[in-house]
Amino acid sequence: MNKLSTSYKSQAFLIFALWQIGMTFSMEFLLSICMIAMIMLSFFQRDEQSTGFRLKVRSTLRDNFEKFLKDKSFLLITIPFFLVLFTSVYSADWQYTLERLRVKIPFLLLPFAFFSLPNIEKKDLQKILFFQLFLACVAAIGVGGNYLIDFDAITNKLSSGGAIPTPGNHIRFSLILAFSVIAGASLFWTNLSDRQDEVQLKYSFERTLVLLMTLFLFMFMHVLSVRSGLLVLYISIGLLLLRYIFFSRRYLIGLVGMIILLSLPVIAYKTVPSFKNKLSYMEYDLRMYLSGNGANYSDAERLTSLQAGLEVGNEHMWLGVGAGDLRQAIKDKYKKDFPEVNRRMPHNQFITIYAGTGLIGLLFFTFSFFYPIIKGRRFTDALFLTINAIIFFSFMMESTIENAVGIAFYLFYLLIILRYLSYRGIQKI
Repeated sequence: MNKLSTSYKSQAFLIFALWQIGMTFSMEFLLSICMIAMIMLSFFQRDEQSTGFRLKVRSTLRDNFEKFLKDKSFLLITIPFFLVLFTSVYSADWQYTLERLRVKIPFLLLPFAFFSLPNIEKKDLQKILFFQLFLACVAAIGVGGNYLIDFDAITNKLSSGGAIPTPGNHIRFSLILAFSVIAGASLFWTNLSDRQDEVQLKYSFERTLVLLMTLFLFMFMHVLSVRSGLLVLYISIGLLLLRYIFFSRRYLIGLVGMIILLSLPVIAYKTVPSFKNKLSYMEYDLRMYLSGNGANYSDAERLTSLQAGLEVGNEHMWLGVGAGDLRQAIKDKYKKDFPEVNRRMPHNQFITIYAGTGLIGLLFFTFSFFYPIIKGRRFTDALFLTINAIIFFSFMMESTIENAVGIAFYLFYLLIILRYLSYRGIQKI
């Protein structure tokens, strides 16, 4: 690697570290700075001929851009931005339309920024994963300490639909913790692998440290008791187990693993008060909703938001109401059909896309999501499969990419791992 590439990668890794801090602790301002810095880094470099600090257009910019336009996997990731841009033609609420465009700009520019990076190798990816695991543990210790200080009050709050206080939104925080658990498992497994192309951890104690941090986060997620995060975590582990069974043909080990996986929530229900209270409230909430008496209960509000979104989408089936007019359309729908329920935007990314951009937009969005996974059999890579599974199932419970932190989480790990696989290629397993 030449001096220019080394400098480029060093600068990028500093941005990565700050990005991970911003994501984990929900620091939107820092995330904005990191995104801008990544974009600037892909367009400009320092002029080595200048005596001061002077920037010039990156020498590889044109070549990178031409290659980017030919890479459908990276190019299709820009689709969410263009869906909003297209529907702006028939959206009347320009203020909200511009807000949606601003939020989705990362989809337009970051795929090119990450595509332009020098090759990301196995050791680079390991550093990124280890730092994420470390940050998640630091954040979990802070959240857990705060919980212990006011244990009884917060535990009782969980019985009425509340949540343990976290940095930023508790659902997005739990998704980051879920991926951190998978990152830790990936680091631990790397050291057990006997494949020659794998990079081993540097010190012997690292494997033990990684294992302890991963187990701590796994157990802490049950204390945190955010159902969205736990669900995507268990689904991801289940997918990895199925992948292991398929490629290794070790059916007995896989069966035992599945039995253990299915038994863990039962054990948590019996032993973790916060987890038990959360599930008990969920049962009560759904019972009230089904009886028609759950207007302002947490889960009932979520289910109503899905119903409202689907009805708005069905009324504008092909092109949607317009991403910029969705907020007002949802507001009008609640006022007309659900006046007694607290208004929420749809808690499902696919329904949000459907209501805003119609079946045509939903088709484009779904294709753009799955194409990078299927192309080149990238689904055979455990880490890439997992990050996409986490995001996909989060889409079922949240509009994950309608806010800055969700977009930052999705694009960062999707593009990092995609860039790594572009360098490494998919090995036949």
